[in-house]
Amino acid sequence: MKHSCTSRAVAELLTQVGRLTHSRGFTGGLNPAQWMALRYFSQANESVATVMKFAEHYGSSRGTASQSISALVRKGYLVRQPSRGKKSSHVLVLTEAGRMLIEHDPINHLIDGIEELPDAKKPVFAESLEFLIRHLFDAHSGDPDVLEPSE
Repeated sequence: MKHSCTSRAVAELLTQVGRLTHSRGFTGGLNPAQWMALRYFSQANESVATVMKFAEHYGSSRGTASQSISALVRKGYLVRQPSRGKKSSHVLVLTEAGRMLIEHDPINHLIDGIEELPDAKKPVFAESLEFLIRHLFDAHSGDPDVLEPSE
């Protein structure tokens, strides 16, 4: 499949990848934001397994992050545990049900596609995506009209 390499054409392709990935995130009784949180906490060590660190990592407000996390706690996929480092705080940990669910993460379809890319192209692809993410964050930092992701 050959495509035009204009910036607009590449942006359209990225939008399509995002749309397809997002729409597949409505599975397993979760929405895409909840899958993102479940993914984060499945990999987080105790020092970053908090609502605040999750919100910072994804550039969302603490309230928005808290809604997704609360839903995962209610559904039995995350549990709050006292932090070993700070007596007055807690960390979020996947339950056994959460660990079983993450095995069926819809992002695995995207990972499978990336695995099929030639190894030599993966670093350039990753660097390009990181550049675009930074550009999008920088372009809208402090812009009150930018919407946050929903729960």
